[in-house]
Amino acid sequence: MEQVLERARAELFDRTLDADGHEMAPSHTWGEVFGPNAGRIGELAEGMIRKLGGNNFYNPDRKADDLEISYDTVWNVRGTDAPSAFDFSRRLEVMDKMGIRRQLIFPSFALVASFFATGDERHHRRLLQAPLPEDEIRALGRGGIDEYNAWVIRTTKLSPERLRAVGYIIDNGTVEDLMGQAARLLEAGAFAINIPTGSPPGGVSPADPQLDPFWKMFEDRNAPVLLHIGDEAKFLRSSVWGIAPAFAPGKVESLEIGLEPYSISTQHYAACNFLTVMTLGGVFERFPRLRFGVIETGCSWLGPLAENLDMWARDVHATRLKPFISMLPSQYLARNVRVTPFNNFERVEEQIRRYPYLVDCYCYSTDYPHIEGGKDIKEVFAKKLAPLGYEVMEKFFVTNAEWILPEATGPM
Repeated sequence: MEQVLERARAELFDRTLDADGHEMAPSHTWGEVFGPNAGRIGELAEGMIRKLGGNNFYNPDRKADDLEISYDTVWNVRGTDAPSAFDFSRRLEVMDKMGIRRQLIFPSFALVASFFATGDERHHRRLLQAPLPEDEIRALGRGGIDEYNAWVIRTTKLSPERLRAVGYIIDNGTVEDLMGQAARLLEAGAFAINIPTGSPPGGVSPADPQLDPFWKMFEDRNAPVLLHIGDEAKFLRSSVWGIAPAFAPGKVESLEIGLEPYSISTQHYAACNFLTVMTLGGVFERFPRLRFGVIETGCSWLGPLAENLDMWARDVHATRLKPFISMLPSQYLARNVRVTPFNNFERVEEQIRRYPYLVDCYCYSTDYPHIEGGKDIKEVFAKKLAPLGYEVMEKFFVTNAEWILPEATGPM
C-alpha cells in the first residue's frame, strides 16, 4: 500500500481536479465583491448569517483577503479567513499549492440570495433583520443572483481553463424562462450551470420532452448540469415529476405497488428523485453526452439507487420502459453522472468495493474554503483509497471529474 501511496503522491497530487470549491466572502464585503443588491442582502440577513456556525459569513474583522498562501493555510484555515476566499486573483496560487489543475466554484453568497428570491414567506419574516414587503425581498434576491452570475463570468475569464465558476439559475416555473437564463449564462462565458434540485425544472418533469431543447443545449456545449446541496428544500411540493411519456399509467396498476440529523440524512432524497426521473425517463438515452453532477450530497446513496432502479427496469417494467431506455439504469449513472463523497466521514472506498461498476462516478472535492471540507483532505482520501490500487486513485483524483470539468475546447 505504501508504494501505491508514494506513486499517487508523485503522479496525481499535482494534477487533481476539484469538483467542489466555493467563494466565501464575508457578508460586509458583499456589496463590494458582487454589487448593491448583495450589499443590502448582507445587511438584512446579518441575524441569520450569525447563526451559521462554522461557515459563518459574519467576519467584520476580515478587511482584506490577505492571509499568506502556504501549505499550512490552504489545508488548515477555513471560512472567510482562508486565502482566496473572496479575492480570486489569488485562487490560482492557492490551487497550485493544493495541486489542483481545475476547480468547480460554487456560490456561498448566492445561497443566501436564493433564500431571498424563492424562500418561504414565513422564514423571511422570522430570519431577516428588518421587515420588508415580500415583493421587495424577492426582487432583492433576484438582483443578488444577477450580480452573482456577473461575478461568475468575471471570475471564469480570469482563467477559463482552470477556474470554473458555476452559474446559478432561479427556477421561475416556465421552460422558456429556464432556457433563457441558461442560454444567457452560457453565451456570456459560463462553463457550468447549477439548477435547483427540489423543484421540477421549468415547472415540468425533467423527462418531459418540453425540456429536451434544454438538455440538448448543454450536451451540444459540453457544459455540465449540476445539482448542489442547499437547493432541495421544495422537494415533494409538486406532483409533476412523474408527468412524462415514460411514466404514463399502464393497464395494470396496484395501489400498494438543516443540518440536524433528519434534514442532513434525507437531503439526498431530492437528488435520487431527480436522477430516477432522468434515468428511467430516458433523458440520458436521448442525450448520451449530457454531463451531470450531484455535488456535496455524498455518495453512499448512489449504489443502492442504482440497484433499485436496475431491479425495477429489468425485472418489473422492462416492457414498459423499452421504448425509452436501452441500457440498465446503473449503466447510465456510470456514464453520465458524477458525485462527490462527504470528505470527513463517508467511506467512499467501501462504496467502490460494493459497487465496482460505479467506480467512474466518484470524484475528489475539497469544498474549499468551507469547514466541511476538512483538513489536508487529499492525504485523507489517498490513505482510504490506496488499498484499492493506483488505477482507482487516478480515477478518483483526476479522470472521473474530467466529465464535469472538461477542457475548454469545442463549441464553448
